[in-house]
Amino acid sequence: MRVFIVLLLLFICAGCWDKREINQLAIVNIAGADKDPKTGELTAYYQVINPTGIASKQGGTSSAPVYTFKINEMNFGRLAGRTSMIMPRQFFTPHIQCYIVSESFAKQGILEFINFIERDPDRRTNVDFVVTDSPLADIMYSYTALERVPGKYIRSVMDMHARTFHKHLFPSRLRDVARAVSLSQPIIIPILHYSGVQSSSKTDRLESIQASKNSLTFTDGAVFQHAKMVGRVEEDTKRLNYLLNGQLKVTSNTLEVNGSSVVVEAQDIQVHRKYELAESPPRLVMNIKAVLRVVENNQTVPMNLENLTEIEAAYNKELKEKIDRFITLTHEKSWDLLGIQDEGIGEENWKNFEIDVLIQSTVEGIGNTSTTYQ
Repeated sequence: MRVFIVLLLLFICAGCWDKREINQLAIVNIAGADKDPKTGELTAYYQVINPTGIASKQGGTSSAPVYTFKINEMNFGRLAGRTSMIMPRQFFTPHIQCYIVSESFAKQGILEFINFIERDPDRRTNVDFVVTDSPLADIMYSYTALERVPGKYIRSVMDMHARTFHKHLFPSRLRDVARAVSLSQPIIIPILHYSGVQSSSKTDRLESIQASKNSLTFTDGAVFQHAKMVGRVEEDTKRLNYLLNGQLKVTSNTLEVNGSSVVVEAQDIQVHRKYELAESPPRLVMNIKAVLRVVENNQTVPMNLENLTEIEAAYNKELKEKIDRFITLTHEKSWDLLGIQDEGIGEENWKNFEIDVLIQSTVEGIGNTSTTYQ
């Protein structure tokens, strides 16, 4: 009876039964989109996995791990149909790793793109989404070091970033942008940059020990409000935004203590908010707690209790100054990055909130020595 049930389940389960069926699919790994601001014409790039290239071994015939197809159309609905004219395999998107849009397209607004993805169950919004400030063609026509498939390269870098976030959730998915459409709080998405002069469209361009010369790197952040890019922030501001919204749990900071530099890693960062609406003016109290670990210490004084207190005070002071500049930025740009309006506060009142920031840090790790070698 057990054998019969197993055989029955095998017949019911759908899947790729042999290599021939897999090779009939054009498995899309990355999709990129650009839009001409004058004509509205869409340019879509689909990076398709080549199973033969992925499985190639040393000593065998080399083959490209992916191929990129380019399609031009006036609307998203016609793109999938056009793939049958240039792809000899069935267009397949359920395994897509990342969506990439150009900075120009992002500034025009991507609400139409989000709605198109959401309407089809075969297309997923629970995948990484980034904006590129480099020519989209350079991104889509480039191979990557260490990871043969560029989509896996981007996903792996994202996963490395996610380790410093609570619940290992990096807020960079297309779904996160879609959820923020109905909110007043903007969302910040990573910006992808290509560091080379020209695209690495051939694998021989990667045969160099300088892995960062022609590579994909994440730089600043794109600020999205209602599915439209409204500005750009630097890396430090992007990470501070994640911290204040209770998403980031680990940061690295360089402090000046007793005239020398001290590098600390803030761990297990906790942010608690309390709204005091009955006060005049109303206020938001933010309590921030962090555990500090000394990574590098260039002081000549011993790390006694007094010195540890100085390190904690330096961290608290620096973080408070950064937060003050961050709040000033939100007012100048009219970006409610703290999401005050989404707590029921009117659009005309959120800038009037007094924001009190209380920071409590504790040094718990100083390494194996309390003083530096002289």
